[in-house]
Amino acid sequence: MTHNSHAFPPFIRRDWLDVGSGQRLHLAQYGDPHGIPLLYLHGGPGAGVDTSELALFNGDHYWILLLDQRGAGQSLPAGELHHNHLNGLIRDIETIRIALNIERWCLAGGSFGATLALIYSGLFPQRVIAQVLWALFIPSAAGIEWLYGGSGAARLHPQAYRDFCDNASQEQPIFEHYRQGFYAADKAVRHQFARRWIHWELTLAGAKSVLPQRLSPELLALAKIELHYAINNYFNTLSMLQRVTSKVTARTLLLQGTQDAVCPAMLLNEFVAEVGEQNIEIRTIVEGGHSLNSEILSLAVTLEIQAMWSWINRQELA
Repeated sequence: MTHNSHAFPPFIRRDWLDVGSGQRLHLAQYGDPHGIPLLYLHGGPGAGVDTSELALFNGDHYWILLLDQRGAGQSLPAGELHHNHLNGLIRDIETIRIALNIERWCLAGGSFGATLALIYSGLFPQRVIAQVLWALFIPSAAGIEWLYGGSGAARLHPQAYRDFCDNASQEQPIFEHYRQGFYAADKAVRHQFARRWIHWELTLAGAKSVLPQRLSPELLALAKIELHYAINNYFNTLSMLQRVTSKVTARTLLLQGTQDAVCPAMLLNEFVAEVGEQNIEIRTIVEGGHSLNSEILSLAVTLEIQAMWSWINRQELA
């Protein structure tokens, strides 16, 4: 029997689903349409799906659904902020499940995608069989200060943080500084601010990308959507997480890299201690980073998604 684990899962189809409020979501399907349905949730918020992430999944086992969330990736309108909020993103997940006539499915996602998965699986516990999540983003005051304030990740990369802060004054909060930059009249200024925003994030994620002077529409959308969520305190994502995490019944595995400088382990540990969650297994990935460009994290995620399939098969045989 030949095994095509190194080949990408075969493409099935793509659609732009109208979910109301002028939003059309890009949904691409891969793998086996008769396999176990699995929805992949990207991070950001606003990052969109990168097809390289298909390498995580065995196309013989799963019916893989890659969703670009509101305003992200190939979803339309690109970078749209109206009606772009947590409740909308969660509702979209359930809309897609119903549209595809899926009874129960699996979830996978990292960072803000892991946050969405955890909330959805707490709100709709009967709909999620199992999930593999990593680098969970917890938008607590400490989490936001760590990312964007002067006392957290800024201390790991002092020069990069100075570049990020640019000429923001003490009086003007950093988010307001960026909001004015993103909506400046001069296009070059808008790109400059978006580049600085994304460069800070790439630095923390350990990515070695060189950003072009003129960013792609997808990268501009990412910066705008991330700021939109940050400036709106993530639309009460934290209180939602605190409220629904204990209601999760799906087999849930959370992978946490020891070298994750975006969503550090201490924040996850504090959150789990606070909600006293029993159903979620946390696995520490030594030397693992934040994003899938961390090879050790990527390998762990791939293996656990494979193990999830085996676990589901054992349940069905039992």
